[in-house]
Amino acid sequence: MYIFFHLLTGIILGFLLSDLLHDCRWLIPCAIGSILPDLIDKPVGFLLFPETIGYGRIYTHTLLVTASIFIAGAMIWYWKRNPVVLGLGVGVLSHQVLDQMWLEPVNWYYPLLGSFKGKMSGDALFTLIAGELHNPFEWILALLLLVGVLAFFYRERFLSDVRNQRRNLSGILEGLALILCICAGVVIGMGLVKRTLPAVGWSGPVEYFFAGVVIALASLLAWRWRYAVKTRSAQAGDEGNARQR
Repeated sequence: MYIFFHLLTGIILGFLLSDLLHDCRWLIPCAIGSILPDLIDKPVGFLLFPETIGYGRIYTHTLLVTASIFIAGAMIWYWKRNPVVLGLGVGVLSHQVLDQMWLEPVNWYYPLLGSFKGKMSGDALFTLIAGELHNPFEWILALLLLVGVLAFFYRERFLSDVRNQRRNLSGILEGLALILCICAGVVIGMGLVKRTLPAVGWSGPVEYFFAGVVIALASLLAWRWRYAVKTRSAQAGDEGNARQR
């Protein structure tokens, strides 16, 4: 998977956990963790140790690191009730799942099966960056994420406009949830029949399946937000009626 899809996955997981557990501190760690393995391993493998390692799925692509993060996160949660490290672990694990690290057992189970394997050519990092830049689907995701960042920084203005349009927003979210659900089914179906979309850069039915699952989670998130908006709209209506009385 490409980096912006990894980031989108982390953001969706972070929003879902924040929504389900009523704690917004999950969002940023999940997002950071979803791209952290590539931010660490690719520079280390390709730039610092090109001759001895020369590969971009090494230390933070291992179960050892993931398990260590979850253990540390569980301890911090137990003592401090702080989910930040656990959220980081969720993001890192999502990255490894999307990368299908079980197909590289020597690296995933490192150091149990020996040293890292998968050495690539010296210009592999630049080839990967070029592939990222030439992927139109990644550009679309980047623009969507940029819109999301702007919406976050201008959320006060946005929320003040939304308060008077809760019913319309509820309908938009309901439609979005339905569209995303259909898209998830189509993507998973394409993987099952081994049809591909060259523009997205995914390969193989497993990648299409996981992409469909991520889209389905986005659909679930939109539906939960739709329910929250609808509930708050009803509460606002009740409060308005009570004032009139």
